[in-house]
Order: sequence, then C-alpha cells, then structure tokens
Amino acid sequence: MDTTTNGQTPDINETPMQKNDNISNVGYFQAFVTSSVSGRPVENASIEITYPDFSDSAIDNLTTDSSGKTPVITLRTPPLQYSMTPLSNQPYSVYNVLVRARGYEEVEIAGTEILPGETSIQNISLIPIDENEPESAEVFVIPPHTLYAEYPPKIPEDEIKETNESGEVVLSRVVIPDGVRFLHFFSIR
Repeated sequence: MDTTTNGQTPDINETPMQKNDNISNVGYFQAFVTSSVSGRPVENASIEITYPDFSDSAIDNLTTDSSGKTPVITLRTPPLQYSMTPLSNQPYSVYNVLVRARGYEEVEIAGTEILPGETSIQNISLIPIDENEPESAEVFVIPPHTLYAEYPPKIPEDEIKETNESGEVVLSRVVIPDGVRFLHFFSIR
C-alpha cells in the first residue's frame, strides 16, 4: 500500500481540499500511541490495519516513531459526494486497528472511521502488562452511526412529563440571606 501522496507525506494540518478541489476517494490515517500510566509516547509500537470483516490480510502495517506517531497513510473511502446528500450511502470507510507493543497489552479498535479528504488521528493509550497476570487485550468497538445502521425504535415518551415537587422554591427576584455581609471597597483619588 502506498503510504505517501505523490511521494510526499501529507501535512496533517493541510487537508487535500485545501490543496486540490478534486478530492478522490481517499482519506488519511495516523495513530498516536502513548502509555496509559506515564502518558509518554510508545516507540516501535506495531499497528496493523485491516478491513472490518476481521480478515487475516492486513491492508497496511505501521510502526510508531520516538514521538509515538505513525506516518500518515492513505486509505480508500467512498466518494465525497456521499456526505453531501442527506440519507444517501455511508460517507466514510470503516477499518480495524490492532496495536501491539512490547511490555503492553494489545489494543484492538474495531470501527475506526475514515472520511474522504480528511486525516483521522486515532489516539491509543496502552496499558503496561503486569507480569503476574495472564495476557489480555483491550477491544474497543465503535458502533455504526445511527443513520446507517438498524437500531431498535426509540421508546415513546410523553412530551410533557410530570415533575415531583422537591420543596425548593424559585424566587422571582434575588434575595440575599441575613448574615451575609458585604465589604464595600472604594478608592481614594
């Protein structure tokens, strides 16, 4: 997979829309990996990006640098026009991200969304492994957006709900309780 755009890594502060009004069907992805204990960047963490069907074939494999960041890579997305039409097709792509680093629990993020022409930065906080506990992995599932997935219907509710009286009273004007004193400051000219 090509991890650059025209031979250069894209600047995450400048979106392709600013460079070119002709956005193709690509978005950008970068991971930022830190330790959950110290907050310091995790160097040499391995990031594997796959399609959401949990296939064994990786789309791309990345490694973090000393600042805990991966290079910005290009990933396929639906056409930008999908996001311009209400209730049309899903306007973003979904990928799974698996993060491994020596001395830390694995983290899997299912459902990372990539929009056309935008850079998605996935912040990942890794938990150090306790040598006395069995290996485990954290799994985060980002559910589909409510516009593009089937969810049960909302339970109907009354528009106006009765409230229980709490005994508190709301006054029509500001009242300062007895015993509260004010200090008057004035300046001498």
